[in-house]
Amino acid sequence: MADARNLTYRELQQLFVSNLNGTTLSEIAVVVSSAPLAVLLRTFLGVTLLRSLSIDSPFKSSAIILLDYATLVFPVLMNFTIMSEHVGIYFITMVTVMLSLTVTLIITNSNHAVPTMSQILQSRMSGRQPFICNFRAYVLVATAISILAVDFKIFPRRFAKAETYGSGLMDVGVGAFVVSNAIVSREARQAHKPLGGIVKNTVSSIRSGLPLLVLGMMRCVAVKSTDYQEHVSEYGVHWNFFLTLFVVRVLSSFIVCIIPGSKLYGLAGFLLAILYQYFLSNLGLRQIVLYGSNNDGSRNGLLDANREGLVSNIGYLALYFLALQLGKFLFEKRDTFASWMKVFFVLVSLDALFWIGTLLCSHNISPVSRRLANLSFVLWQVLSLYYCCYLHHTSHSSLRRKSIKECECQCLIAAINRNQLVYFLLANILTGAVNFLVQTLYCGTWLSFLIICGYMFAVNLIVLVLHSCNITLRV
Repeated sequence: MADARNLTYRELQQLFVSNLNGTTLSEIAVVVSSAPLAVLLRTFLGVTLLRSLSIDSPFKSSAIILLDYATLVFPVLMNFTIMSEHVGIYFITMVTVMLSLTVTLIITNSNHAVPTMSQILQSRMSGRQPFICNFRAYVLVATAISILAVDFKIFPRRFAKAETYGSGLMDVGVGAFVVSNAIVSREARQAHKPLGGIVKNTVSSIRSGLPLLVLGMMRCVAVKSTDYQEHVSEYGVHWNFFLTLFVVRVLSSFIVCIIPGSKLYGLAGFLLAILYQYFLSNLGLRQIVLYGSNNDGSRNGLLDANREGLVSNIGYLALYFLALQLGKFLFEKRDTFASWMKVFFVLVSLDALFWIGTLLCSHNISPVSRRLANLSFVLWQVLSLYYCCYLHHTSHSSLRRKSIKECECQCLIAAINRNQLVYFLLANILTGAVNFLVQTLYCGTWLSFLIICGYMFAVNLIVLVLHSCNITLRV
């Protein structure tokens, strides 16, 4: 191993995020649970604190912005950083706070008539699915925190991306984006109509995905021209996250035209994942991805240089179709509380099945590997949809495009969903700026925490301002 004193700062940064093995699946589940708990916290406090302020109050906009950041972002940020060694205690504390607030609301509203169970089950509900918007927003929030925090020592190394096998918190990253895109696709919303055949449908998909292709090429050029630190074994020398999303979008549009019915999307994804795992385990594909076509780790030629990114597209495509099937289920029309409770129990049951499948597959076939996007990884990523059912507790009004003063619920959630790609680009740009201005490896705990807090406040404030000005940027 090279002496750290002889390495450049860029080499130290690369070493800092290399050769890691992740953590347990159960710890990641507990850490990620801070997101739905944060939504509940914001819902309770929004009801109790903001209703006393007049809509004309000059303080209401500022109060909502600060409350959104303090409840929706700050608890997750703490769980990823300074509270990372006490995730169990932190989880129990947040649950206790939720229960206390629930009891308080019940007591303070004791003068009102309490609805019967029959009335609750038959109560009418909007056809909107706010939990999906919450899920998509928190994918971005968690990503924004992680891409900067990982460069500081305050972010535990077990949460960073695993080198080859293992499950780090950041390994959820691109898989969660694939799931996020699948559950709101035209096919999932049952709004997909063939555009005249495979060719036209694929061409249309290429056109709509061009921003991802352009961003992928721009990122590659920016990283190479600025000598910015990169982890080659993640996707390869030139490949990156944007290119994976582009390829999955185009290939999925092509395959959708071949599958005879929408009820077979999940089966197609499952079969593709199994077939891909067979090629990895039995036909030498795993060896090629990890060590190259010459079995010496070299990256000569475009295909060998980007073998991880190219081959893992198959696993992400399988994940897309599994998520697409569940997305179709979530978008089915339901009007009563009872019908949504059925959705909750179905998702819990599916979660149990996928959790068992992930454990069996990782122990008997192959451990979880984001680098390979293997069967264990695909099954694990589908579990992220389970958190949709937790995120169902927010008000439907939070999704409407209101001014900040009119939003008693999560204005930040609506703002992020309105300009998702802008939010992600802002996070990447500010992450790069911080890394150029600050030597993150040498920052102490509290300085690191303050920098990350300020960075997250800036990113969220910008999208909130865009939202309040009724601006939607099409990147």
